[in-house]
Amino acid sequence: MPRDKELVELVSPIAFRAATRVIERIEAKSISFDAAFQETMQEFKLSAEEQKISFLLAKRTLENIGPPIYLLRKNNKQDLPLRRKGAFYVAFYLASSSPSFTLDRIRALRGGLVSDSLLNLLTPRNLDRLFNELEEMPITLRLSYKESVPPLIVETFLSRFGEKATPEILKSLRYRQVWVRLNDTERKDWLEDYLKRKGFRFRQDKDYPYLLEILPTQEIPLPSLPPEIATYQDKASIIAVEALVSLRLKGVIVDLAAAPCMKASLLCRKIDHDAILLVDISEKRTRACIEIMKATNCNYQVINSDGRFFSSSKLFSAAVVDAPCTNSGAISRDPGLRLALWSLRREDLSRMKQVQLELLTNALKLVHRGALVLYSTCSLFPEEGEEVISSLKIPIKPLQPFLPPNIERTIHKTCGYCYRLYPHVHRTDGFFFSILSPR
Repeated sequence: MPRDKELVELVSPIAFRAATRVIERIEAKSISFDAAFQETMQEFKLSAEEQKISFLLAKRTLENIGPPIYLLRKNNKQDLPLRRKGAFYVAFYLASSSPSFTLDRIRALRGGLVSDSLLNLLTPRNLDRLFNELEEMPITLRLSYKESVPPLIVETFLSRFGEKATPEILKSLRYRQVWVRLNDTERKDWLEDYLKRKGFRFRQDKDYPYLLEILPTQEIPLPSLPPEIATYQDKASIIAVEALVSLRLKGVIVDLAAAPCMKASLLCRKIDHDAILLVDISEKRTRACIEIMKATNCNYQVINSDGRFFSSSKLFSAAVVDAPCTNSGAISRDPGLRLALWSLRREDLSRMKQVQLELLTNALKLVHRGALVLYSTCSLFPEEGEEVISSLKIPIKPLQPFLPPNIERTIHKTCGYCYRLYPHVHRTDGFFFSILSPR
């Protein structure tokens, strides 16, 4: 893939429009970068090379989204229509990434999406003034805008790691962390050959041999994988499931926020159990869940219901609550979260915390005494982790699972047997999990 200076020289009007549409979709629909890119490719008829350029242009724009967000707010332009706003973000990246990329070049690309008044904000003089202003800001805002990381995430890192370490941690979030879970060990050679043909380099994980780590230097679209052979699943999620399995999980299991059933499908492959009941509030996501579970030969049942209020006449042997959350922990592999979470507020976290608390409370009521309950979130925020555990009204016993020595040595233990993983330490999503048992 081209470097940044080479990239800006390769951008065509259609690549500019495609990158704009990717960013518009992320902001309008709160979907992942990969999902927005795939939808956009169905709309545009691009050559393979144009697809790569559009992918990298949209990704680079999102990785540098902070300064143009500030520039629009400073000039009271933050309420632009989403497509024009997305085009401005792309134009800002092009104008700021290479001195040779003049405003005349952007005029040739914009296709009416960036007005002259917006374009005038991107003169070299205005950009210099902008970056000087960022340097004078309080540390949270300065780091947020400069590193293009949502303010609440920066605030959380500063609180946890301090002012000295946080800047480098934020820089490390630019490296995309992607893991592939092998579902059929007999097809390992096929999978490795397939990934090589698609242009990926990878290595086998030392802790879990059925995992492959896609090396982060490659910036090309991820190929689809046949679920019966392999699926994308972050190592942090794998660690949580393996931790649960290490405590001799058995019997009938209920998963109260099951979709897309990544954890459930792995559980089916790891243990002997009677059955697994998969509950999720989203009908669309439960349909996708069924497709994942078909490849497992597992005894399962899918129920479209709100896990907070799901009831059963019989108690379960174990429960899983992979709770809906901000997904902030995935920011290193999903640059779209830099934009989608930019305006996240503490009030939003409080609402998410309440939903998670209700799910976890119900899970603890649905299992018998001494049973296992896994609670996890792909989140960096204590509101979606430690604070949920501390808010429980049901007496609980935290359990200590087995973890591979390398993980045991480096994992962050935050509240008894509460565990956190971080992208800059573990090359995973930012992730929280704890295994509890009702007393």
